[in-house]
Amino acid sequence: MAQVIFNEEWVVEAKLCERTGLSKRQVTGYRAHRWAEGVHFKRVTQTEGDDKSPRATLWYNLPKINSFVQES
Repeated sequence: MAQVIFNEEWVVEAKLCERTGLSKRQVTGYRAHRWAEGVHFKRVTQTEGDDKSPRATLWYNLPKINSFVQES
């Protein structure tokens, strides 16, 4: 049986808000204007090849976002 290790590098929005204190509105603003897709966040779709689906789950790279804040 495979061992699954979750290191919290990639988190969903609720966990990002909990860990950083950002509101959902702030996360949306950063995602739209400051963060780079594929670096700070990524979309994981439910169906293969449907990258712009509104049903995609957004995952956020917590270490990269922390680095972004430190460098600002």
